[in-house]
Amino acid sequence: MPKFNKMYFPVDAIAKHEDFDVWYSDGERALRFEGPWGKESDRIAMIGRMGGQIGQIRPDNKALNYYLRHDRFEYEFQTRVIKEHYYVEGMLWDIHGSVSKPPVDFFQIKKKKNEVHVRKTLFKDHGECFEVTARDTATLRIAVEATVAMCIKEEYKGLSDPDEDERGGKKRGTFGKFFDFIQPKGVPYEKLYDEEGNPLG
Repeated sequence: MPKFNKMYFPVDAIAKHEDFDVWYSDGERALRFEGPWGKESDRIAMIGRMGGQIGQIRPDNKALNYYLRHDRFEYEFQTRVIKEHYYVEGMLWDIHGSVSKPPVDFFQIKKKKNEVHVRKTLFKDHGECFEVTARDTATLRIAVEATVAMCIKEEYKGLSDPDEDERGGKKRGTFGKFFDFIQPKGVPYEKLYDEEGNPLG
């Protein structure tokens, strides 16, 4: 498979709260993410291999959902249920799973197939890394950006915005009973998980 179908970045990159590189499969740097890394609401810049900014992760005013800019386009990364369910508006990517328990697939709703696969692997001399593989090389950068966004959301244990089913509809899911009594637009992590990260449901 061509090197441009895969990118890698360290599993502990976000936990270190510092800038980090993303590499192609041959070890050449593909991207770099830079930012203050002090809080979830910080804006994070995506820097291209030639040094200019080509994208940005910009949380909304509640740090509930994130806007992912890539070149002239912008997509919305939505956290339906943290560590359970995410969605990327604009790419039609439905994501079930967590970067804390990979692998994770990005399912393209319209095409009805997985377009992106994320797994952990040892990569060259960089230690344990996330490997992000995209079927279409044109979507690889935004796939990496979405994966980094998921890492940020889970690192800071941010808010969730469950859809109608997850708030207590027909498909209640793991946390359905909690959403019968709460308002949408911002469910705290502590309402969903205990201190060890186990679901309260």
